[in-house]
Amino acid sequence: MAKKKSVLIIEDEENIANAQKMILDEEFNVSVAYDGETGLEKIKKLRPDLIVLDLMLPNRGGYDVCFSMRQDPELKDIKVLMVTALNQPVDKNKGVMVGTDEYLTKPFEPEQLLSAVRKLLS
Repeated sequence: MAKKKSVLIIEDEENIANAQKMILDEEFNVSVAYDGETGLEKIKKLRPDLIVLDLMLPNRGGYDVCFSMRQDPELKDIKVLMVTALNQPVDKNKGVMVGTDEYLTKPFEPEQLLSAVRKLLS
């Protein structure tokens, strides 16, 4: 049996992080971090296949986490799915500029999250 791909959710709202984890847990090995700084430490330690990254985070925002990853040769190829309530074109453009692979606007249906993660990891 193939090894499950790993996903790290970086989300400061515990109920949202837990809901996302429940959605993804059946198909993926899922870890969670509740702020940007801890998230970046877990990325370095765990080397997940994909990050589900909230934009608005304490101790280092999502843009900064993504930008820092893209500057690190060992982390730059990890897929990033940015999730945020901000849905203006300027927000999406900034996400593209810092290196996000996909952008999902909250609120979203569970199937949208699962579909985006599957697509990025296929």
